[in-house]
Amino acid sequence: MDKNLLRKKLINKRKLLQNDIKLFNHNTLQLQENIINSSLFQTANILCNYAATTTEIPTQHISEQAFILNKTILFPRCDKQQKGIMDFFVCKNFQDLENGSYGILEPKISCQYYDTEKLNNVKTLILVPALAFTNKGYRIGYGQGFYDRYLAKIPQAISIGITLIALLDDEIPLEPWDLPVHYLATEQGIINLR
Repeated sequence: MDKNLLRKKLINKRKLLQNDIKLFNHNTLQLQENIINSSLFQTANILCNYAATTTEIPTQHISEQAFILNKTILFPRCDKQQKGIMDFFVCKNFQDLENGSYGILEPKISCQYYDTEKLNNVKTLILVPALAFTNKGYRIGYGQGFYDRYLAKIPQAISIGITLIALLDDEIPLEPWDLPVHYLATEQGIINLR
């Protein structure tokens, strides 16, 4: 299937899931609790999270718990000059985020850049958004390649794909540069793909 058609199909599927607000909120909160209660989260010193758009699976509760535990919390900022390039910056709280590229909340210019090389270790936990994942951890995003490029730079970091069971889809066409995540987090639990 053509990737653009698949993206449209998956966006519609996610909107349908969000129509049942009570169930969607319950499932996404359970997904976040599964991560918070996991040894992956508990042993991580650094959390690379994302600020979810209204159509993405929220992860704010995970960040809140990471702030309480004094973990180093990073959010990505997309490079407006170079397509598909992003970097992570330290955020001390949610007030460190502002509207940025593509209408997504991003770290303010005043936030500290975090060197990519420092993230390449097993104490780094990176949460990876997507429209959908396969059962083997491959993803389809919005087509800019931000996470595929970034994950290639930090192979030692622990990557967790954020998805609901209903959004697992093995029809995703793969490209040679696609990288699978190490784990999938769903409302039913954490799936180890290593």
